[in-house]
Amino acid sequence: MILGPMMKLYMSANSPYARKVRVLLAEMGKAQDVEEISVNPRDATTGFWEVNAVAKIPTLELDDGRAIGESDLISHYLLTTTRSADIFRCKGIERLSALALANGVLDTGMAARVEKTRPGAEDTDAFVAKNLNALSRAFDALEVCATRDSDTPDLADIALVCAVDWISLRHPEVTVTENRPSLAKRVAQLSQRPSFKSTVPG
Repeated sequence: MILGPMMKLYMSANSPYARKVRVLLAEMGKAQDVEEISVNPRDATTGFWEVNAVAKIPTLELDDGRAIGESDLISHYLLTTTRSADIFRCKGIERLSALALANGVLDTGMAARVEKTRPGAEDTDAFVAKNLNALSRAFDALEVCATRDSDTPDLADIALVCAVDWISLRHPEVTVTENRPSLAKRVAQLSQRPSFKSTVPG
């Protein structure tokens, strides 16, 4: 199946979830088949709410008007569009566990980010500290998972780099790769790929 030229990816350049999809599209050689549309999901005037009723990015709108939300579901759909894309799938429980960890890092980091920006919350410091401690534990676990040495990233690798870069940007106080040599090596290796270089948040 060839991706339709009218497909649209509603996204934000700094969204790590959208970046996961953008990197996968680039790795598949399909980035040119999808129009990227930057959108503020909280803005009711953009028409995005008609595409995705829960207003979450990323959202992939197919050429027939149907839409898919959630980065992993979008990725799953994209991998069904061509047989050669099977190389990006997570093979085995270890790689699925690594994907779950990287996704958990993003979700935990996002919760802490939202809490940091919430005005007047009495329990903000404790909540943020709890989540940042969880991030440290997750990165310790990812250090064990980061021994994969394939030149081609799978979905767990993609999520890993997106998580590391976003946490480093939004929570610079969190130690990510220091004292985690396997994690540092794998992230550095993958970050040299054009798909990651062209989508760095900032």
